[in-house]
Amino acid sequence: MDRIHRLMGAGVDAFIDLTQDGELAPYEPYLPPTVAYQRWPIRDHSLPDSPGHMAEILDALDALLAEGRCVYVHCRAGIGRTGTAIGCHLIRSGLDANAAMDHLQTLWKQNARSASWPTTPETDEQYHFVLEWRETRRVVLDVAQRREGALLGLACADSIATLLAANRYSPAQLLQQTVAPGVTLDVGPSTLTTTAVAESLLERRGHDAQDQMQRYLQISRTHANLLSADFRRALATWQWSRKPNAGSHDPKNLDSHPLPRSLAAAFFKQEDAAAAIELGAEISRTTQQSPVVLDLCRFWTALFVDALDGVDRTTLLDLRTGVAMQILRGRKLRAEVEAILEGRAAVSRGFDALSATAQALAAFGRGQDFVEGLRLSLEGGEVAAALYGAIAGAHAGSASIPASWLQALPQQQALRSIARRFA
Repeated sequence: MDRIHRLMGAGVDAFIDLTQDGELAPYEPYLPPTVAYQRWPIRDHSLPDSPGHMAEILDALDALLAEGRCVYVHCRAGIGRTGTAIGCHLIRSGLDANAAMDHLQTLWKQNARSASWPTTPETDEQYHFVLEWRETRRVVLDVAQRREGALLGLACADSIATLLAANRYSPAQLLQQTVAPGVTLDVGPSTLTTTAVAESLLERRGHDAQDQMQRYLQISRTHANLLSADFRRALATWQWSRKPNAGSHDPKNLDSHPLPRSLAAAFFKQEDAAAAIELGAEISRTTQQSPVVLDLCRFWTALFVDALDGVDRTTLLDLRTGVAMQILRGRKLRAEVEAILEGRAAVSRGFDALSATAQALAAFGRGQDFVEGLRLSLEGGEVAAALYGAIAGAHAGSASIPASWLQALPQQQALRSIARRFA
């Protein structure tokens, strides 16, 4: 902390931290309220995830500078990731690439560390990233486009995961930019149940558990083989008891099937994040009431609301600063869900709700495009894939989904229509 105090004593009143969790001892908790702190992690010795990621870092830097702040940008050693970011900032500020690189070296020579490391950035890849940096026009999506992207992303991912699980096609036929001729992406279980809830919310003008169960019953008559055993048990319980909240209360039951339905809650109550979060749990109760799963439904509803609000990917994955995520953090949650929020949950292989959540988040963080992210999410099964598709689609819109996938989805226009009804 001595160095931090010396920097603040020199006038620094904002920090942009490019390190990942665990690289450095945390210092944010010790900063006074008047000092700004933002983390935009980049892997050590590596590049930003995408040009858009770098643009978000530069936007954050420009916003702090516009406030008149003195900003300290740092990574671990201050050579690679920091040099990359500052080089791109110089180009955004008006210098051409070569002039920016020359000026960056001039600035670097004022640092004592330049005696042992004469140039910045650190790697050839980082050096060329700066030389080739160009601002690209970024498409700003409205909420209607994000809703369409979320529902279509869920549907494509859900269908592909279901087809692969049934061994109807090989990964090579599905997991590429162009779907093989003759492939049809029929909707999977998460899409069927999520759209059932969405239409119920719209037509009943709110949460009607009996109506939702009636819609699930209709689905079971044509697609029973797609529904999980836990889902079918809850539906059978409702049929003889008529108690709409028929899901299991067993705390050890971590069946993941209700998690994607949280998207409908986010659609319906997006403007009231607190209400959306509770609605996500109420929608789950019809078929699953395990305390951990209810909290995971609250978690996913909050994440979907923030994504629909246009929160950038880095902030979404930080799980801290989105408005809905801050509201979620204000309530008492099960320890397993708290561990996810604090980044302490390991990514485990499995198909339960905790594993599906971890797999979907990891895929969203690591995937360079929709196809790669989906490939990664499939390790967690159909629900993990559906969750990944929904959050990736909400973040980047339907244009991020391969056009051939959308064309192979017979329900594409119907799904777009449902999304547009949430005005």
